[in-house]
Amino acid sequence: MSLRAGRCTGQAGLTLVEFVFAISIIAVTSLGVAGMFPAALRSVASGGQVTKATILAQAMADMIRNDPFDTLVTRYNNLNTSTDTTLRTLTCPVTPSGYDPDYNKKKWKCDIVATTAQLSGRGLPSGYGTVFVACLNADGTTNSTVPCPTDLRRVTVAVTWDARGSRSVSLVTYVARTE
Repeated sequence: MSLRAGRCTGQAGLTLVEFVFAISIIAVTSLGVAGMFPAALRSVASGGQVTKATILAQAMADMIRNDPFDTLVTRYNNLNTSTDTTLRTLTCPVTPSGYDPDYNKKKWKCDIVATTAQLSGRGLPSGYGTVFVACLNADGTTNSTVPCPTDLRRVTVAVTWDARGSRSVSLVTYVARTE
């Protein structure tokens, strides 16, 4: 047996030019990926606000459905949490002391305008809520007779907030007399 020593004709490793070229490709693609993070963060924050507004609108619709049918129009129609006189000087949080017919409205306003909304993750920036209750006929048309002679109401609940322009979520539900 004999061993031969031969010369290696190829070079192992990278040249400096190849190394610089590879690093520049990695740098450009990394910058592209890093540029997506601010947009993704804005999308997550915006989606979170829409989710909060939807939950707040659903909560108010549930509270309204649980109230006595005959009080819906007088208690909730044309409610605006930013202009309602009973809610204007409200101090949050609200704790009920005995029966308070306006407790649902007060709680809803406090939930919408929770202090330090951005820092705590609660509430919405510059948020307010509106409720409209319409008397409906059996065919779905509105009835403006006072008092409402039918046993069907359309309740529209909206939550509006300011996040780089006014945003809003609206929910429509129907309430029928069950007694």
